[in-house]
Formats: sequence, C-alpha cells, structure tokens
Amino acid sequence: MKCPICGEEMLAGGLISAGISVGWVPKDEFDKKGLRRISYQEWHSIGNSSILLGQTKIPNAFLCKKCNKVIGVFDVRKTLSHYEAVTL
Repeated sequence: MKCPICGEEMLAGGLISAGISVGWVPKDEFDKKGLRRISYQEWHSIGNSSILLGQTKIPNAFLCKKCNKVIGVFDVRKTLSHYEAVTL
C-alpha cells in the first residue's frame, strides 16, 4: 500500500491493544473531557479480543516509516449499547 501522505510504500501489519478493547466513537464523543469520558453513547468495537491474553488484535494496519503514521482499514465487529460501553 502506498502512503497517501508521501507516496512511499507502507509496511503491512496490525495493531495490538493490551488490556481493553479498541473501539471507534464519533468525534463529538471522542472530544469529551473529564468525567464525561467514562460513558460513550455510540461505541463500535474493532478487532478480536482475547480475554485469556488480555489483548485485542486488529489486522490491516499499515506503517509509513517516512511519515511515522499508521493507516488502516478496520472491520467493525460489534456495536455496543450505552450500558455495555460504560462497563468496558
């Protein structure tokens, strides 16, 4: 994959999150401050979590060594309700 910023070839790989699941939230929720950050109305889980290992693995991430940026195309696995997102 070519970097959309500089045009250099990117390295294929994946992301690993240790401890908690990774999710996407809309920008207005992402920008929350203070105690408002402990609950999200719209949480879309990304990747496959392993409770045993305490990791979430997310494929299809590409690193540009020149720009030091990571770009990815991620499948959304599950949309959590407000209650479920709070308990993450």
